[in-house]
Amino acid sequence: MWFTARLHLRKVCFFCDEIIEGKKTLEHIIPNSLLGRLGIKEQTITGQKETQYSRVKVPAHPSCNSEFGSNYESRVLKLLDDLDSLYETIKSEEAAIPMMYGPDESETAMITTWMSKIYYGLFYYDLISTKDEGWREICSAVVMGKNFEYVRASYKHGHGFQLPSSLYVFKTNNANTDLMTLVDPSSILLKIGSLTLILCICDGYLTKNYLNGEVLDRLRDCVKQEDERDTGFPSHKLAFGEIVALRSCIPKAPKFISSNNQIINMSLSTMVVNPDEYYRINDQELSSARAEILREFNIELG
Repeated sequence: MWFTARLHLRKVCFFCDEIIEGKKTLEHIIPNSLLGRLGIKEQTITGQKETQYSRVKVPAHPSCNSEFGSNYESRVLKLLDDLDSLYETIKSEEAAIPMMYGPDESETAMITTWMSKIYYGLFYYDLISTKDEGWREICSAVVMGKNFEYVRASYKHGHGFQLPSSLYVFKTNNANTDLMTLVDPSSILLKIGSLTLILCICDGYLTKNYLNGEVLDRLRDCVKQEDERDTGFPSHKLAFGEIVALRSCIPKAPKFISSNNQIINMSLSTMVVNPDEYYRINDQELSSARAEILREFNIELG
C-alpha cells in the first residue's frame, strides 16, 4: 500500500500538487551552484537518512521548476552574493508584522519562500525515499499536513511558496555551513558562511510578535559574546535553541483561513480582553524548554 502511495508522490509536482502528465524534472532542493560555491556538494546530510546534498531532489513540472527558479531562486542567489547587505536588510525589515498577507517583493519574503521550499523539500524527499517506517510517518505528517497544502495554494496564487513565518538573521565569526530542521516546532536553520538564517515555519508571525526589539537585540548580544569567547562554539545553534524554545512555549497556535483564493492569517487575532496577560509566556516553562533544547544540541554555556 505504501509502495503505491510513494509511486504516486513521485508523479506529483512538489510545487503545485498536480499530477505530472508529460515530462518530469527533478528540482534540487538546494541549488547545485550554491552547493558548489559552499564546497558542500558531496557532503552528507546526517540524521534519519544520510544523503549527499546534491542528491536531494523532488519531482516537478518543468514550468513550475522554471518559474520558481526565475522568480525566487535566481534572485536569492544574487542576495547571497553580499551577505553583509542581506544581513542589514533583513534586520531593517524584521520589525514589520504585516496585517495583510499577500505578494511581497521584500528580501525577507524572498528568503522566507526559499527556506520554506528547502524545509518542505527535505521532508518530501525523505518521504518518497526512506525505508524507515517511523521516519516515513513523521515526514508524511509534515508533507500531508494542512500547512503544506496552504503553502502550495499560496504559491499557485502568486503569494510565494510560504505562509506567514518569522525570519531571523544572525552573524558569527565561524564561517562553517550548517543546516538543521525541526519537526516540532516546525523550524529551519541555514548557516551560509558567517550568516545564519532561522525561519519559524508557518507560525503566523507569532514568534516575531514575542521576539523583537530590545529582546532580540539582547539575544544577538548573547550570541555575539559566546561567539567571541570561543570561535569554535556553535553560537548559531544557541540562537536557534532560544528561538525554538520560545516558539514552543507560546500559548497560542497559528491559524489560517482559506477563502476566495486567499489565505488569511488569523494567528494574531484575539477576542480576549487582556491579551498581553492572557498570552504571557510562562518563564519556568520557557527555562525548562530552553535547557532541554540546548541539551539536545549539545550546547553548554560558559
